[in-house]
Amino acid sequence: MSLPPSFSPSVSVSHKRYATLASLWAIGTVTVLIVLKTYAYLQTGSTAMLATLTDSLTDAGISIVMLIALRYALRPADRSHRHGHGKMEGIAALFQAAFLSGAGLFLILEAFHRFAEPQQVTHHMLGIMTAGISLVLSLLLVMVQNYALRHAPSMVIAADQAHYKTDILLNGSVMLAMFVSLKDGPFWVDPACAIFVALYYAYTAIKIAAEATDMLMDRELPEAVRSRIKDIIKRHHDILGFHDLRTRKSGMIIHISFDVEIEASLSLKDAHELTRALEHDILADYPLAEIIIHKDPYGDIHDTRHNEGVIH
Repeated sequence: MSLPPSFSPSVSVSHKRYATLASLWAIGTVTVLIVLKTYAYLQTGSTAMLATLTDSLTDAGISIVMLIALRYALRPADRSHRHGHGKMEGIAALFQAAFLSGAGLFLILEAFHRFAEPQQVTHHMLGIMTAGISLVLSLLLVMVQNYALRHAPSMVIAADQAHYKTDILLNGSVMLAMFVSLKDGPFWVDPACAIFVALYYAYTAIKIAAEATDMLMDRELPEAVRSRIKDIIKRHHDILGFHDLRTRKSGMIIHISFDVEIEASLSLKDAHELTRALEHDILADYPLAEIIIHKDPYGDIHDTRHNEGVIH
């Protein structure tokens, strides 16, 4: 089995283009939203509107940092970083989680202040329309990010998308709070919506931080991925056994290593061709993979690398 010359287990120009598109689209969207929401907040005085404005200001700062981090993470391997710069995506995602946590804390404090000192909300229809426009723009952005992620599985884009998905819930809660106020409902609905959004911030931050930590700590890929790799190996009947499958992710690249057991009488060239065919089969399913395959004579699996029985 052979692959075309352009088929390479590395982040291509195309992957970079899709990832950068998502980041630039996010920055453009949030710039429009900041202008719109600032005007609406100054006119309405709504805490829920302040919540969504705070979210957009947070989005702007995060998206700029994410774009910088993404450009660094997409740099090719060099002499100082032989495995590439993909781990920067995990670091950037942790930064995003911290930023979200801080914004959520600010909202909770402001909401409790409004509980203690209620303020009248005005220009309800302006607030509702602003939130509605924001919701539509957020939905469009998430769709663009979904498109980009299908072509460039970047943690930076995935973390950004997890954050922007909160905008959909956030703007829906703003519309609810403004409508309740318009109908002379209880004053506490407005700050309560802000607290609800802040708690969802915390949930999102924890989720992003967990995924980033998994990458930085080289956590194994999901069992479904490992099972798929095992099935591909088993399709090669000349491979008499395999062990020590290890996987991890760094940016968009996944790293796969394992040992195979082959007939001891095979020539070095034949053994090399066998494992190269296997490598190409795995790349067909996981094109952004870097693969290391160690060959053992069948039945002889004792290597100095195997120093942890739980792994071997």
